[in-house]
Amino acid sequence: MSTNYSEGFRKDSYNQILKEKDQILSLIYDTVGDVIFALNVDNSGDYIFSSVNQSFLNATGLKREQVVGLNVKDVIPEPSLSMVLGKYETAIATKASVSWEEITPYPTGTKIGEVRIAPIFDHFGKCKMLIGSVHDITESRNYAKKLEDSMEKIAQKNYELEQMGYVTSHDLSEPLNTIQSFSMLLQEELQNDESNATSIKYLDYIETATKRMKVLLKGMIDYNIIGKQLELDKVDTKTIVDGVLENLAGTIMNEKAEIIVNDLPTVKGYESELKVLFQNLISNAIKYKHPERTPKVEVVCIEEPQKWKFEVSDNGIGIDEQYYEKVFHVFQRLHKKNEFDGSGIGLSICKKVIDLHEGQIWVEKNNPEGTKFCFTLCKKLK
Repeated sequence: MSTNYSEGFRKDSYNQILKEKDQILSLIYDTVGDVIFALNVDNSGDYIFSSVNQSFLNATGLKREQVVGLNVKDVIPEPSLSMVLGKYETAIATKASVSWEEITPYPTGTKIGEVRIAPIFDHFGKCKMLIGSVHDITESRNYAKKLEDSMEKIAQKNYELEQMGYVTSHDLSEPLNTIQSFSMLLQEELQNDESNATSIKYLDYIETATKRMKVLLKGMIDYNIIGKQLELDKVDTKTIVDGVLENLAGTIMNEKAEIIVNDLPTVKGYESELKVLFQNLISNAIKYKHPERTPKVEVVCIEEPQKWKFEVSDNGIGIDEQYYEKVFHVFQRLHKKNEFDGSGIGLSICKKVIDLHEGQIWVEKNNPEGTKFCFTLCKKLK
């Protein structure tokens, strides 16, 4: 009798555990946010709703008795019906879960759902049931659409600003030429009269200012031209650098600069833009020379798995570490106008060229003195 009592107690405990598990699973089933449903596959191949959770009822606005026991053909309207039936057949044929995105007009509003169907087979290999779920991705898709729209508006504004900058630069060049020409004519007329010394001094200021403005406008035009007409091709960077050195031959000779060019690769890129890049970096390396040292510039390249890394180093005056990022901003100058000429746009142009090549550009201190400009070019540019 004692043994029977123990067996009965264990059986009751086991049944209680099963009951509690069923309650827990039922609670999860009806409180989870995703739509969940089960379909029985009958002998005629029709799909019958055998179970739906509360989220299914909330989304569709239907009652349980309006769904459970009914054929999907009586619940899902066209054109969705033909599409989902095709997905069910694919899941059964491939014996694998199938997923897709679906836009559905529910009573609670149009929703975008990520639908997933998984088939269940009996021991004879026949599909007896399909388990389905729908994850609501409406909010994330709407956010992505808003983000895309915003990016398009930003791109359009950037384009308009670039066009405005380009047109303005061209339109301002002509009046500046006129001002400069007439100031020179006035200087010639006043040159022989000592009483006009003050006027001549003012005209010198005007001429200096117009020259400076012309340099800035040319810099703006050059900056806006970069990336306008892109032709992606194989580019021999050694040939590019040799061409740049020919252009700078006069400067190199005058400064007695030593230029060292190591083996350079053929890369995928934009030839005209890369020519501007090397021209700016090498000419800057010579321009910002140290007064007590003969300029020395070295160009090297290091191959990395996904990119080419170039280094243009010099033994010049160097750049303070606090300006390592600032130097790439438009119109940023680190020196007074009477120390070095220029527009403050050259390195901004370099940054724009590198962006077009999906790379990075940065400054490092060169040892033992000077500056090292490093930049990368993506190998798989498209």
